[in-house]
Amino acid sequence: MTIVSDNLALLLPPWAESLSKLFNLIMLIACFIVFFFVFTHPIVRYFKALTDGLQSIASGDLSYRLPLSRHDELGIVAHNINQMAERLQIQQERERQLEKSKMELITYVSHDLRTPLTSIIGYLDLLKSHTYQDVTEQERYIDNAFNKTQQLKKLIDDLFEYTRLTDGHIQLAVQQVDMNSLLEQMITEFEPVAKEQGITIHTDLLPAPVMMDLDIEKIVRAIDNLLMNAMKFSDRPGTIQVSLDVGLAFVTLSIENNGIPITPEQEEQLFERFYKIEPSRYDNQMPSGSGLGLSIAKHIVELHGGRIGLEHRNGHYRFFMDLMISAADRIPSQSDRSDLQ
Repeated sequence: MTIVSDNLALLLPPWAESLSKLFNLIMLIACFIVFFFVFTHPIVRYFKALTDGLQSIASGDLSYRLPLSRHDELGIVAHNINQMAERLQIQQERERQLEKSKMELITYVSHDLRTPLTSIIGYLDLLKSHTYQDVTEQERYIDNAFNKTQQLKKLIDDLFEYTRLTDGHIQLAVQQVDMNSLLEQMITEFEPVAKEQGITIHTDLLPAPVMMDLDIEKIVRAIDNLLMNAMKFSDRPGTIQVSLDVGLAFVTLSIENNGIPITPEQEEQLFERFYKIEPSRYDNQMPSGSGLGLSIAKHIVELHGGRIGLEHRNGHYRFFMDLMISAADRIPSQSDRSDLQ
């Protein structure tokens, strides 16, 4: 059989052998092209998806995400591009929120400052034009104008304090203080104001000193804001309960009062800046605030590494302030009082 094949090969003309070799070469090239296309087409298609995605992201669609269907170098590139787009989207949203916050700040401040300022101008205009019947009415105009200037000063102070607390560069002037003594002093100064509003203050403090490292000025501001908030929204006549307790990790200050119930949606917004309950809920004798008091208290407590919150049920409010302490500074809690007395 081999002899026959060899004989046939000898009978073929020389060009036929060249044609066979050319055919084999063409088949080899065709197979290479087919296999190259089969193996590289998914890569080319994925690479096109990458370029189209980059074009979308570059055009401003930062929510676009590339498909992560590969686990090779191209998949790593797609993952990195998605991370870049996500960071850019977060930064863009942050800038949008900052711009929105600036506009809200200008709007709220303009409104809150304009109201007492308009009243002051009105009273001064009456005094300047001598539009009053007697000295008693003149003094009433002066008193009203003075009260409005105090309200205006309070608004400006709250705004200044809020901007200081939220700029991210504030430093606490920490010093050691007895929380018990601090609360007793604050409540002594607060009681006459509360009594004028028909509010009685009840305290439940600890018998032993509660030494803590705090920025006294700022903590006093936070506690005062909570006390003023409780007085403003308490029933008349009513009571405010101030309690202090010490646990394993936190000193907890609680300020409780009874007032008009609010909705869960209002609860969630109480610590938002410029948020105010409807004017109908204000006591007529209490001036409207800036809407920054609780927000300022929240920032102060968080700067101390603590937390602040509200428990509300059917008009009973309990604002609490947890200030962190170390285990070495553990002080007997309310449950340990029987051992101390």
